[in-house]
Amino acid sequence: MPEFLEPNRVDLSLSDGIPTITLAGVEVSAGDGWSVLNRATLLVVDGPGDEGFLIRRLEGNGTDLTPAGWDDAVSDRGYVTVVAGRTRIVAPVVS
Repeated sequence: MPEFLEPNRVDLSLSDGIPTITLAGVEVSAGDGWSVLNRATLLVVDGPGDEGFLIRRLEGNGTDLTPAGWDDAVSDRGYVTVVAGRTRIVAPVVS
């Protein structure tokens, strides 16, 4: 079952133009079988089996938590890097 992560456990950034999701206090399995769904209000990081995370993009006041250029970078690259502890995953974007 996907785990909902509060914004204080997630950092959404662009690192050299690469969209990156850094998860705090989370351990994940190896890098195979992961994907990301990027929507205006929510990010779904879907892993193998029951692993996965739901990440909201908007604060209560409607402020987007993603950095400027996030959607264009996700679209242009076609993947998002997900970092959880020592594990780095390159997750393709699905629609």
